[in-house]
Amino acid sequence: MMAEEPETTADRILSMPVYERVAHFALVDAPAVRRLLSDRDVASALGCLCLAYAMEERYDEAFAAGLRAQRIARGQAADDPALLGHVLLNLGVAHCQAGDLEKGLAAYLESWTHARRGGDEPTFLKAGVNALLALEAGRPIGETEFPFLQECRAVFEAANQEPEAARACRLLGEALLDRGQAADAIAVLDRVLVLTESLGGARSMRRETTRLLLEADRRIDDPADTPPLGPGALREVRALVDDGVESALRGIVPRTRTCFSRALALLERRARPRERLLAAFLMLVGARFAFHEDDEPTTLGLMKRAGQEVELIKPSLAEWVKTRACHMDLGALSTLARNVSVSARSRGSGP
Repeated sequence: MMAEEPETTADRILSMPVYERVAHFALVDAPAVRRLLSDRDVASALGCLCLAYAMEERYDEAFAAGLRAQRIARGQAADDPALLGHVLLNLGVAHCQAGDLEKGLAAYLESWTHARRGGDEPTFLKAGVNALLALEAGRPIGETEFPFLQECRAVFEAANQEPEAARACRLLGEALLDRGQAADAIAVLDRVLVLTESLGGARSMRRETTRLLLEADRRIDDPADTPPLGPGALREVRALVDDGVESALRGIVPRTRTCFSRALALLERRARPRERLLAAFLMLVGARFAFHEDDEPTTLGLMKRAGQEVELIKPSLAEWVKTRACHMDLGALSTLARNVSVSARSRGSGP
């Protein structure tokens, strides 16, 4: 007696090895098979086939499966937006794998919208992550992508996904800078430094963010319009000072000078007495290092700037910083940088 054939269901289809699913795909038009499957089952299975083909670089078959799944899912979209979100996510992967970032990004953004409407959080978040990857790969940020980034940063922060939130903020900050909104860009980019402070492997992102912050500062014509130093920028200053001090103790003077120069550039908008104190300290110590390397122009330039800075500080504080800098008290410099990063939050508060 022959065993009864198992019922063909969407779950069974999705559990098949890829080549078995390929064979099944070739049969889905057969009435005997098609009657066993709902439109949703077919669209879901074809969407998974699209992804499987893409992973094997069989792009013509991937697009055929994905586009067919999309046509079916669009017919179901009013009642099942999550299905369309799932299908579009996989189709987006296929396009990006094939090198068409424009079509891939468009699919991801549409998947983001439908998955959100359908309450499919895993697909929703995956679509957001993949869209960020496409934008980081060089896709321009246009009028469609800009509001996505504004939503994306809030969504990932709420989900406690700091790496993704930081990437969204960096892209948004760069887009704001490109649109001439330098002050707004500073606030968003400062948030990147806050989000990545305790993240491993974020050094290149922090370095790029620091560069963008410096560029934003240069683009602000009226200093009165410049926002105060944010906590992220202040913590980055501390990190640079600590790196510079450690390099100095190890005798790596060029790196010390580079770190101190970047810290000074970030302190360009200094307003609090303690920030000015740190800037003067860095200038005087930097001048000492430049002097020992026979770099007379840098030495004279830093000494002149330091002199102008100490005139804006209380005489007692000015004497303190000059004495500590003269004795190359790098421990006092690190402590001052730490205090600045912890306590300075806005203009106008006390030292």
